Amino acid sequence: MTKQFKTKLLIILIIILTALIMFGVSRLTSPYDIKVSLSENAPLGALAVINSREPVQISLLIKGKHEDDLSVDFKDFAIKQEIPILGLYPDTANKVEITLTTHSGKQYEKTITLQTKPLPSDFPHIETTRFFPDLIASGMTFLHLGRYDANGSYSALPCALDSFGEVRWFYTGEIGHVLKQTNEGTLIIQEGDSLVEIDMLGNVIKKRTTLLYGIHHDMAETDKQSFLILSSSEDSFEDGVVEVDSSSGAFLRAWDFRTILDQTRPSQPKNLESEDWLHLNGIAYDHTDDSFIVSGRDQSAVVKVNRDAGKLVWILGNHEHWPSSLTPYLLEPTGKDFEWQWGQHAPMIDPNNPDRILIYDDGNERSYENPVLPRDNYSRAVEYEIDEKTMTVRQIWQYGKELGSETFTPFIGDANYLENGNRLVCFGGITRNLQHEPIELFDFENNTVNRMKISSRIVEVTDDIPAKEVLRFSISDPDDSTYAGYSCYQAERYPLYVRQ
Repeated sequence: MTKQFKTKLLIILIIILTALIMFGVSRLTSPYDIKVSLSENAPLGALAVINSREPVQISLLIKGKHEDDLSVDFKDFAIKQEIPILGLYPDTANKVEITLTTHSGKQYEKTITLQTKPLPSDFPHIETTRFFPDLIASGMTFLHLGRYDANGSYSALPCALDSFGEVRWFYTGEIGHVLKQTNEGTLIIQEGDSLVEIDMLGNVIKKRTTLLYGIHHDMAETDKQSFLILSSSEDSFEDGVVEVDSSSGAFLRAWDFRTILDQTRPSQPKNLESEDWLHLNGIAYDHTDDSFIVSGRDQSAVVKVNRDAGKLVWILGNHEHWPSSLTPYLLEPTGKDFEWQWGQHAPMIDPNNPDRILIYDDGNERSYENPVLPRDNYSRAVEYEIDEKTMTVRQIWQYGKELGSETFTPFIGDANYLENGNRLVCFGGITRNLQHEPIELFDFENNTVNRMKISSRIVEVTDDIPAKEVLRFSISDPDDSTYAGYSCYQAERYPLYVRQ
């Protein structure tokens, strides 16, 4: 076989291979072909499969109802692309403009209509008030929403709202406590005892890890390519933190808080589970010193631990009933108008100042000896500034005390810093009896959970003192004769599309 013949044969093979690759495109009768299908798991989203004769760049414009069109540009050029279409409205003929741009700048435009189904029949009406529209932070408000029927049975309704209270994302799959967005724009959710990564269309990308003793309430991502996950210690109850490799899910290490705190310290607030002495319910990672902060609800304590050494750094909480071995770690309050948090949730470190921490203070009882009655109590978001050198803490901001029992939540709740300096506060478990009176979570005489009509209020407020309410979502069941209601475990502000 001559060299010339080999060269010709190679050229023919290249031509055939190119033809096979281009076959799906070359047979197009127009410059492009678009096929769109709605998602089953996230029915307010769709997947567009786009073929074109030459490499193109895709742009989307999802038409809004309130002069709030959602636009997104995808940077890659390709002849075949799979593009997620997000932010559709339920029960609507949604208009979506798709623009294809070639390397030379030539554009092709197509407008499609996507008819979506209504939301589930038990989805609530969301009352929305935009007090100061110009001050609302960007993004969608992702709600870990749930419904309790008249008999107390729970069903999850995770969703995302725009600033007009319109539902723009909804997930139908199984979900536990965890719902977190990654830097890549995917979601980490809890399915049973596993963390699973899904895309915004609800498709499973990867099962991240499964924990032997379960996942309880929260997780955080470190800058060490790992996840810190709240779990239980062996033969114990919701008092452990487990670290796993964020890629492989492999176990790395664990912290048993029975060896860090004092398991014999009396609980306040109390729990029906006698073994539930700590009840870890929130975790945040501090990359500035490789530490993590956890919330122990039943000890009314927020605790900082050095990740590498596993040693206690400080304890934020009332000073009663601690053993002498732990008193050196108690932060000493300074300044005016200081109040401890009680039964708290959701610690978050200020992204611009690691000495500051925002906490949702449920406020259960607010005392060991003289508990405050629900009708006189309140819940709030509270911000503290901590000086580790002097082991002192001062309260620098709060919102919620001024609302009194109107937003008292003896369980769940959330507080977050927003990118524009505002704060998102989730009064997610406002509890009432059928006479509209605030009530506590547990009936200890009968060793049961109280029958409650639950509602939620999610507000965006400024960081002023006093804070100014910017945006409000109110969620409740209108039938005052039943215990049917809606809770919201957490509220987060995320973009639908992370920058492409």
